[in-house]
Amino acid sequence: MPPNPDIRAYAAGDEAGVLAVWNEAMWADPITATAWRSRYLLDPNFAAHDCPVAVDPVTGQVVGFALGFTEPASPGETWVVAFGVAASHRRQGIGAALMTWLEARWRAAGIARIQFGPYIPGYVTPGIDVADYADAVRFLHAIGATELSRPLSMKVSLTGYRAAPITGEQEAALARAGVIVRPAAPTDILPLLQFLDTHFSAWGDDARPVLRDLFAGDPRPVTMFVAEDAEDNGAIIGYAQTRNERFGPFGVDEAYRGRGVGAVLLSKTLLAMRANGFHCAWFLWTSDRAARLYQQHGFAEVRRFALMAKTIDHDGSPPEESVS
Repeated sequence: MPPNPDIRAYAAGDEAGVLAVWNEAMWADPITATAWRSRYLLDPNFAAHDCPVAVDPVTGQVVGFALGFTEPASPGETWVVAFGVAASHRRQGIGAALMTWLEARWRAAGIARIQFGPYIPGYVTPGIDVADYADAVRFLHAIGATELSRPLSMKVSLTGYRAAPITGEQEAALARAGVIVRPAAPTDILPLLQFLDTHFSAWGDDARPVLRDLFAGDPRPVTMFVAEDAEDNGAIIGYAQTRNERFGPFGVDEAYRGRGVGAVLLSKTLLAMRANGFHCAWFLWTSDRAARLYQQHGFAEVRRFALMAKTIDHDGSPPEESVS
């Protein structure tokens, strides 16, 4: 049997080793050194002890890692956004040892639950790809994680895209009721951010860079549409944004749903993306229920994820290490 690897906190010289394991184990979601630094290492919540690495004691090489985050605004919860073990060192308990390290640290800090995937803004995917990472799904089940949902990612070609006839009918009906869907204007900045703070509080950080580029930078890669209710002093009741070919987030005030506001926002945004020269639109995360709207506009499922979580045992006993 090879000697057990050393598990320790991430150190400055570990970058190349972590990226090598990441790109082998998480081959469907590769990462560059620049992305690693900007998205994770420089995240204000990054902590070396929340990113344990497994090091081969003979070669000194990084053979496994787990990347975790805690967020002061969400006490009691934490996230693992990526983890992997080199193919040459699997089935040796390394994955379980890395998770044991994190659980011990987070148990001592009073953390109650680990979520696997959706740390915002730095999540890779909304969970574990059930096709590409089937072994990881089985591993998480084996250490006591449960599935919360199975969100999906979707994509549509914009070549030849045209709004469905019913969308024009919906837009006309909304206009008669005083609801207008239009490109965002500079005067929408504060009302839109207030709308997001009230209805979609996690999405303000996504909207600000788009608004900054749209009105104070280079507007070419971004779009932003809003829906307003003229009968309510022009209050914003929905919005949709894009950056390059990535669509979303987008959302509608719950009180206005079921009237076609989302369909009109979606259609106008896709048409604007096509006019800006983009050839497809995609997003990472939606539910099967919401997917029906996207399917009406040509979107098709491209990936399916298991959103998983685990309750941390606080009785003092170590978690099981049944797989690697």
